[in-house]
Amino acid sequence: MFGSEASGLSNNEITYTNYTLNILTDKNFKSLNLSHSLIIIAQYISNLLSKDKFKLKKTKKFKAASKKEILSMTNLCIKHLNQINFFKQKEKKPIMLENLRNIFYKMELSDKETRILSSVFASLGKKR
Repeated sequence: MFGSEASGLSNNEITYTNYTLNILTDKNFKSLNLSHSLIIIAQYISNLLSKDKFKLKKTKKFKAASKKEILSMTNLCIKHLNQINFFKQKEKKPIMLENLRNIFYKMELSDKETRILSSVFASLGKKR
């Protein structure tokens, strides 16, 4: 995900990322064209992958959860938090939601872990 030349990514957009990367630029000229940003990142990744010590190993034991699966799980959690009036201070709700999403997206959950947490959130919703 790349942000606009003028302002980068919004805080809301950043909540949907696992990692962020800032390309260092001259302090007098801070914006980069998207195509230039992309080629800088592609070259950096290419250099990393070409090093002998960097080997990707695939494992059948871990399948990362998709963004869609994490979003679905997060929405289920938020739904139940809304039902118990967890967000008492309405003005703080947007930043609390952003922080909650950040937590889940940065955890690098597996699809199995996402299903387990979804089951937990669904069960907690039924227990009330």
